[in-house]
Amino acid sequence: MSTNAMIPATIRHATRQGRIENRTKQPGFPGGVWGFEDWRITKHGDGSRTLRAYCELQDDPLVIRDIVQNVDASYHPHDVFARLTIGDKFFGSTWYTFSDTEAELQGLTAAKGRIAEKRPITRAMRGFGTHALMADAWLCARFDYANGPGLQTFTNNLLTSLDHRGSTGPEFTLTTTSTLKYFGREKMTVKAGTLECHHLAFMNTSNNHPPYDLWVSADGDFLFVKGVVIEPYHWEFELTELKDA
Repeated sequence: MSTNAMIPATIRHATRQGRIENRTKQPGFPGGVWGFEDWRITKHGDGSRTLRAYCELQDDPLVIRDIVQNVDASYHPHDVFARLTIGDKFFGSTWYTFSDTEAELQGLTAAKGRIAEKRPITRAMRGFGTHALMADAWLCARFDYANGPGLQTFTNNLLTSLDHRGSTGPEFTLTTTSTLKYFGREKMTVKAGTLECHHLAFMNTSNNHPPYDLWVSADGDFLFVKGVVIEPYHWEFELTELKDA
């Protein structure tokens, strides 16, 4: 097509973007910051969403995680790209696709070379854990909020890695059970502003992850606003920047 035949596209998507800071009270980290996540979410005209997240964990060994993750309008996963660099060296790169009944991966890892695998799933699965903090918030979209505060246990939850920093794989790993506890709606003030949130906690996970409280926006976008992981990590995560593009 020649340039003089170009026609402006109809823009049906909306974009939000921001930054999350990882904080610790352990010594050696200027300002207590031990990592960050720069993210951008595109909500498409059909209701599906695409997350692009660049994550750095700056405790040794340094982890860089690149995630591109797409979900449909009800937050069921559609496709994911995950790439890990650990200690400034290539660690793994994997592409995942999902239907209502099957999850499939094709990848390349430094440890195993080429990998390929399929797993049966149901559409009721909680989602897909990629260890991006914004993706953690998307897992909360699968909670049934209609009944108010309470517990909901999910089984056979797929992740890229069972490591608590997400620094293995990326491949298929599984928590056989995990529970989300919902406390209700709360206003949460962070550096990025004050947002109406759902307060939840991940608990009783089969990979022994310590209880993990998080606040996600109650506007339907399920943005990560704040997170706290207790002993032994004493991690805190806070949304420090937020804007609509």
